[in-house]
Amino acid sequence: MTAGEGVTLSRKHVLLVVAKAIVSLGLLVFLLRRIPLDQFATAARGVHVDRLAGAWLLLFASNLLGAWQWSRLLQVVEIRIPFWKVCAYYHVGLFFNNFLPAGIGGDIARVADAARHGPTKTAALSAVLMDRILGTLAIASLALVTTLPVIDRFHLRLVYLAVVAFFAISVTLVWAVFHPALLPACERLLTRVGLGGLSPHLDDLAARIAGYRTRRGLFAGLFAVAALTQISRIGVHALVARALGLQVPLLYFFLFVPLLAVIVSLPISFNGIGVREGAGIVLFGLVGVDRAHAFSLQFLTYLVMVAVSLLGGLVFLVRIPQRRARARQLKEG
Repeated sequence: MTAGEGVTLSRKHVLLVVAKAIVSLGLLVFLLRRIPLDQFATAARGVHVDRLAGAWLLLFASNLLGAWQWSRLLQVVEIRIPFWKVCAYYHVGLFFNNFLPAGIGGDIARVADAARHGPTKTAALSAVLMDRILGTLAIASLALVTTLPVIDRFHLRLVYLAVVAFFAISVTLVWAVFHPALLPACERLLTRVGLGGLSPHLDDLAARIAGYRTRRGLFAGLFAVAALTQISRIGVHALVARALGLQVPLLYFFLFVPLLAVIVSLPISFNGIGVREGAGIVLFGLVGVDRAHAFSLQFLTYLVMVAVSLLGGLVFLVRIPQRRARARQLKEG
């Protein structure tokens, strides 16, 4: 890749981030203009802090499940890290996901941290890749199952078709990763676009993924863990709703939250801001929740996610002096 191409790609990335930020800001302005401020203030003042703390704790517990899932995937590729460190790296990744414009910022941080304990960066990348695939498949599967019984009642046929498409893409991704014929096809594609030099790294990645291919029982077990993690996050939404004084039956959270997760995963806004709140107003409005409370539910849930991820930010700040000391040692050596 030439310097000019690199600058072009960088400009395109910046423009994409700016476009996403504009979408998020525009959606928020549009939504807030349609919500009476007195209703919004009433919803905000009525928050029960104890239930909000419960939501924080439940989300933290679900993150521990996610960290354990990632630690098992790391072990397959011979990266063995104490669990407390895996938890720290996992939350650093969440912190970067919430505070960087691209959703992959946290994944890059996790790869960099895990690679220091393993044979290659590619090994760490394979574990993060499989972790992402498991999470995507779990969300898609939950949305597919929980939304099916009510598509006629709430006129969600078009939305459900999108869920089916998302599920099909997730399953195809799993099949592609586990299929041995994928590597030659990718190598041919890289050669055609002038990136044939990446083939050795692709060979290493394929070798690492082959380790997962022989551990299908582990993959199935971790899929169950990923599903439990997503169910826990449904509980987080329900607790935030109770904190706002909403008495929405738990069943509706199982119907709407996985669907919301699929919608928010679309790369059309800045970290899902605006899209999350707009979709929440539409979906929870179907069961009688007013706009102010539906908006507050989604935005407050997002703030709980950010608050938990601040643990990762704290870990990152604490590690800065250690990294600087390590860098000085490398220079002196």
